[in-house]
This record gives sequence, C-alpha cells and structure tokens, in this order.
Amino acid sequence: MSFSLRLRPPVRLLVDLGLLALLLILSAYFKRIWWPTTQRGFFCNDETLMYPYRESTVSPTLLHWLGVHLPLLFLGLLESFLTWRRGEVTSWRHLWPLWNTIRWFLYGHVFNNLLKSIGKETIGRLRPHFFAVCQPQFPDGGNCSDEAHRGGLVYHEAYSCRPELSGATQEMLTSLHVSFPSGHSSMAFYGLVFLALHLRHRRWPLRGSLLGPVLQLGCLCVAWFVAISRVMDYKHHWSDVVAGSLLGAGTAFVVVQAARLEEGHRTTKAAAPTNANANANEKEKEKKKEGQAEADALAVGAVAGKGHQLAHDLCQVTCQGSN
Repeated sequence: MSFSLRLRPPVRLLVDLGLLALLLILSAYFKRIWWPTTQRGFFCNDETLMYPYRESTVSPTLLHWLGVHLPLLFLGLLESFLTWRRGEVTSWRHLWPLWNTIRWFLYGHVFNNLLKSIGKETIGRLRPHFFAVCQPQFPDGGNCSDEAHRGGLVYHEAYSCRPELSGATQEMLTSLHVSFPSGHSSMAFYGLVFLALHLRHRRWPLRGSLLGPVLQLGCLCVAWFVAISRVMDYKHHWSDVVAGSLLGAGTAFVVVQAARLEEGHRTTKAAAPTNANANANEKEKEKKKEGQAEADALAVGAVAGKGHQLAHDLCQVTCQGSN
C-alpha cells in the first residue's frame, strides 16, 4: 500500500476544523456565557428530594472515556483500517470517509452537550439529594424541621444552604440545580449509540454473522448501565435519565443519518465522471460495431458484384464457344 499523500487540504477541511474548534470551546465554556442557573424552590414535604448523598458509580472521567474517547478512538481505527483495505491512498479524497465520520461525531457531541446544558441551566430542577446537601435555611432563621415550616402547602423560594452542616463543597452546591436532563445519560447514549449505528452501517465485523449485532448490543448495555446508575446513586430523578437518554440517542440517530447522506452524496458525485466515461466508451464501441457492420456489408456487396460479373463473363464465353 502506498501513502504518497499530497498535502493540499481543501478549503472546506480547514473551515470544518475551525468551526469544530469554535464549537468545542463554546461547549466547554457554556456556563460562563449563559445566564445564571434558574434557582427553583421546593416544598418541605417533597419526598423526591429527601434521598441521601452518594458518590457517583460512574465518575466524570470514566464517563468521558465511555461516551467520547473510546468511541472516537474505535471509529478512527475502524475507518483507518477500512481505508487501508480499500487500497492506495494518494489524495485527501481517499481519507474522506475517515474525516467525515470523525467530524460528524465531534459535531454531534457538541450539539448534544449544548442542548443538555441549555436544559440544565434553564430548568434548574433540584436533585434527589437536595435536602441532604443543602440543609436549607429560611430568611427568618427557620428550616424544614420547624413546626412552622413543615407544612406541605408552602412553596419556598427564598432560602440559603448551610454547607457547614452537610459538609458539602461548592461544586456539590452548584450542581444541586442542574438535575434535568441527565448529562451522564445523554453523553453515554450519544457516543455508544453513534458507535453502534456506525457498526451497523459499515456491517463490520464479519458481515452476515451475529458478531456485529453483539457488539452493538454491548454498546447499548453499557449506555443503559450508565443511565440507571444515576438513579441508583440518587443523582437524578428517573425522568431526568429518560430525557437524557432520549436526547443522546436521538442526536446520534440524526447525526449518523446526516453523515451517511453526506458520504452517499460525495460517493455519487465521485462516481459520476466514471459513469460518464464508461457511457462514452460504450457509445464508442457501439459506433465501431456499426462501422464494422457497414464495412462487412460493403465487402459482402462487393464480393457478390464480382461473382455476378464473373458469371456474366462466363456466360458470354460459353455462348461464343457454342456459336
């Protein structure tokens, strides 16, 4: 296999790189440019907010590996292998399937993350462990344990948290209002559903066997475990997890379909000149066949004429001899 690649990247490649870099930066610093998180109130007898605080079964680092790094690495290796198997790489055109997959995956990741962040910051839903972490205190110095505030008909919006009682860090206090939708669920489902759909599209590995579907099932099982762990750890309400999972899976479906359409359009466009050349060659062959047929017909006519003339001459000689 040859890799005599001419380093002349097209303008669209540079534009895509710049846009992806800008979107990734926007996604990373979204909280700094968006308005403050919505501060929702609560009822003192709301049992959905009375769960204890637990550490995450799937840490943020592990989540990024499962939902971003490993799928991206696997997609890159898979497309590189398929490119190598197709033959010689001499221009950027041969690397297009690899770049098309990577760019759409990154775009979908940013798209999914922005939608998730907008939902979190705008809705401001409280997490199930709100009371355990916040230990809220009202402006009059009371709290939910007091007889005066224990009633369930009062919606409290003015309160302050007491981290000295709960031992909560500033990060724990900040994350109390961003329960909906589940970021873990959306990221895990996006990355792993994208990978499963791409394996289905490429029909890899071992086309015609159950190996590919088994790998796809494994991706979905991992994403499902990440999602239900958020309910198990009292980090999210079940509806947060459902919304996050649907957001991630839906984004993956849309982005994979867009990548397939782009690849199909480019493949059709690249095949058009080849088809035109093939049609021209076919027409040329037909013209040659027609010319050859005409030539053969003329030759047959000439031979027939000569035979007729020979017969006429022979008849004259015979008739003169008899006379």
